[in-house]
Amino acid sequence: MSDTEITPEIENAFEAPKADLSTPSTDNPILGMKRFSAWGVFGLSIVTFGLYLIYWMFTRVNNVNRISKVAKASIIAVYIYLGASIISNVVLYGFMLVNVSLALSLISLISFYVAIYSLRRALTEMINQGTENKVKIGPIKTFFFNVLYIQYKINEAIDNQSE
Repeated sequence: MSDTEITPEIENAFEAPKADLSTPSTDNPILGMKRFSAWGVFGLSIVTFGLYLIYWMFTRVNNVNRISKVAKASIIAVYIYLGASIISNVVLYGFMLVNVSLALSLISLISFYVAIYSLRRALTEMINQGTENKVKIGPIKTFFFNVLYIQYKINEAIDNQSE
């Protein structure tokens, strides 16, 4: 073996690594969503005093509506939730109208659950679209752990379908 021979394993050590950067296949549309820790969602929600939950809802609903060909989540409910929450706080702290603020808070709460359950329905159909292993996103866990549970199920579906 001479000094000029190159081993077949290392042809060019300075070449950029090759990676498959193609878009996810249509068989697994959930792979088009980004994986993010449910603990990260919980921590950011606390640090930002709940503002991250609004951002999370808005981005996940838009991603599902962009990726899914089967079902769509309600972006209108997210807008109603956002608007009613802001107006409720302005009315309560700016004008001290407690009854109006309570009514707006109730509208905000109802629109939040409409948005989270429409996202749940769309995600369930999107996750089950290209797989034999059917995933069920529980309605009771969605009610109590809403955003954290949905993010957990998104991560679980991404992990299961990327194998």
